[in-house]
Amino acid sequence: MNLTTNAPCPVCSVQMQFCWETVDIPHFGEVMVIAGVCDCGFRHSDTILLTQKEPVRFTLPVTSIEDLDARVIRSSSGTLRIPELGVDIEPGFASESYISNVEGVLDRIEGVVGFATRSAREANSPESIRKGEEILEKINLARNGRFPLTIIIEDPLGNSAIDYEKAVKSTLPDEDAAHLKTGMIIVDVS
Repeated sequence: MNLTTNAPCPVCSVQMQFCWETVDIPHFGEVMVIAGVCDCGFRHSDTILLTQKEPVRFTLPVTSIEDLDARVIRSSSGTLRIPELGVDIEPGFASESYISNVEGVLDRIEGVVGFATRSAREANSPESIRKGEEILEKINLARNGRFPLTIIIEDPLGNSAIDYEKAVKSTLPDEDAAHLKTGMIIVDVS
């Protein structure tokens, strides 16, 4: 399905065109891709998942440098956890889907923790600085195969995955799935 709509630009209020297209993406299923560009330079893009599968959990022990190449598929409804770092990445209203590898996930976390650590320095928050530096050091050690990690993805809509022979896939119990954020409004029409 392809559709075009017009709406006012939130920056300059001029009418801009949005293109809506349905595509089938491996691991994600059918998605609606929305994109719009205004003459003033404002851009908007979004991806809405149109499929739902059984709730799923993937667990991957990262114990070697080779494991950093494992493919990570996180949908906008997936929660990613790395217990050894104390990191939980939960979906929010503006969550984005992505396909990366473990090293790319660590890069994303490093960027956020690095920013938070710099902000803690400006705010003179010694405890936050120490915690941030500790996480950054563990990420560096993990990249060199010297700090084992566990990557866990839980997705109540079943659209996330870890595509790697060492990854363990299991069904996420309904009671666990019920406590996860989805990052979106879900309408149950049944």
